[in-house]
Amino acid sequence: MKISIERLNALATKISMKKWKANLSVKTSREYTNFANVLCVFQTFNKSHLIKFVLRPFVKNNFKNILLFADGCVDKTVQKASLLLDGKNHAVISVNNVHEIQNYRFAMNSEWGKAAEFSLLMQDDDIYPEDFSWLEYGLKMMSADPKLVVIGFAGGYDFLKMHQPSETYETDSFFANDGFCGIEDTWVAKNVIPTRQTKFSFQYCQVVFRAPHLIRNAEFLKNTNFDPLFEPYQDDDTNYCLDLWSKGFRVGLVTGAEIHRNIGIGGMRLSNFTSVNKRPSHTKRNYSYIYSRYGDFINTGQLENIVKAANDRIVKKFVYL
Repeated sequence: MKISIERLNALATKISMKKWKANLSVKTSREYTNFANVLCVFQTFNKSHLIKFVLRPFVKNNFKNILLFADGCVDKTVQKASLLLDGKNHAVISVNNVHEIQNYRFAMNSEWGKAAEFSLLMQDDDIYPEDFSWLEYGLKMMSADPKLVVIGFAGGYDFLKMHQPSETYETDSFFANDGFCGIEDTWVAKNVIPTRQTKFSFQYCQVVFRAPHLIRNAEFLKNTNFDPLFEPYQDDDTNYCLDLWSKGFRVGLVTGAEIHRNIGIGGMRLSNFTSVNKRPSHTKRNYSYIYSRYGDFINTGQLENIVKAANDRIVKKFVYL
């Protein structure tokens, strides 16, 4: 049945007036003022059943700037997150399964990202404590070292050797034992895993896992990026960590944060795309970028020496550790 423009206009006007009156009765959102220099960025995929647990500590602690990407969600993540994030500088953005590299790049290059001094990049399977002393500690580390651009809180790698990927890279097994890890005949690294402890500690590390990542925005955007060549996912964090070290900047790891990780099963595991001996073809391509860019930097021991020298200076520089 056709409807005239005049009739459509009358109906639309009536409905708009009704919604406007309903909007007037909505209470003004409360003020969010804490951590005003930090932009919190969440990446989530079909986690409506967990989203309140993920976001609640940040809302309860009045974080000023929160941006959440609902990436390819077909559940009620957008609706539930929108109800929780009611601040003036809170936003929920629905995107069509573009994955985290593009979303994080969008956030960091947005007006909010450029206005904030730091970004805190997070995913949807970590539950954070209501005590944000771990973040305050990370910000103190940033203040102590202006060349420190990325801090991880989950763990990291110190590479020992790196070779070209084998022909069977997509099905080669990942190993982790005796403090070392890697893919046999391709790369080996010292596995830097935080141990449970009551106090925070800091060390420099070649590469730190995401998430969370605390990033110094201006220096990051000027000196490295979320390289689109790595899309849709995998190893872009390795790339920008190594890129920063190669340009005279530093990457660090904070241990001691009581973050509950891997809550629920992630999309990559659900889809069976990625496991210890199975990975998509683009991951071989991405590793090849890493090897071609930083293989010599690692294999000559240059990076190892730079990181060791940085760690040797910690006792003198960070007197409050």
